[in-house]
Amino acid sequence: MTAEEKIKKLKDFYQREGALVTSPFIDDKLKLNHGLFDHVRRSLDIDFQDKAIIDIGCGSGMLSTFFNDHKNYVGLDLNKRQSFQILKDESHYYAQANALELPVSAASFDIAIVMDSFEHFPDQVAAAREIKRVLKTDGHVLLSIPTYANVAGLVKKWSESSGSYEQDTWAPFDYWKPEELEHFVTPQSVKKVFSQGGFSHFDYIGYDSEVVVGLFPWVWHPKMPAKLAAGISKGFSLFSKPLCKIWPESSLHTFWKIY
Repeated sequence: MTAEEKIKKLKDFYQREGALVTSPFIDDKLKLNHGLFDHVRRSLDIDFQDKAIIDIGCGSGMLSTFFNDHKNYVGLDLNKRQSFQILKDESHYYAQANALELPVSAASFDIAIVMDSFEHFPDQVAAAREIKRVLKTDGHVLLSIPTYANVAGLVKKWSESSGSYEQDTWAPFDYWKPEELEHFVTPQSVKKVFSQGGFSHFDYIGYDSEVVVGLFPWVWHPKMPAKLAAGISKGFSLFSKPLCKIWPESSLHTFWKIY
């Protein structure tokens, strides 16, 4: 299957499954978790003030609500949504675009945000190079991405190799609902891909609230009783924070500053 065919298949999937939101930054009310996003920004020492920002794979444009007073924000997504322009003013722009061919000039942005979409890109190296192209010399990437360097990764390998799920479709999100082009991602593969794209520095952290899913993904299985899932999650919460600091890959997601 060519990259163009994969892109079309991915586009069709998310056009059909528009309600499938799989990001730790989206809360139970399908709103942006401002507190978590700000925590990640501060933990990775990322400053948005007076920066030109491009949000690649922006979905409906939800992240733009964090940049209410920002003067230069551009959101791009493969599919055009009815709610694309959450903020409608002269400082926020939205467009339908392919991450492999960003319709912007070279060296025009300070920060590229890729929030839980990079794992679906059909050609990740090409996307990393394209992101590098549009960033200024001292620009950097804020990346949120699932990691499968944990028990969830073992389940993914088994589920796809056994034929229970098609290749690159298993993920624990939305009660193990099959995804489209859910690539097997690890911190090592992230570093390799972005290094090939021209980046050389990598800082990343885990998300302690998702250690339970990284190490026991059955907690989100559709047949898992809600009370039992809550009990298991509570048990993991006793040690998830220190474990996540020592072993970020124990979390289902990792957050990166790449430059």
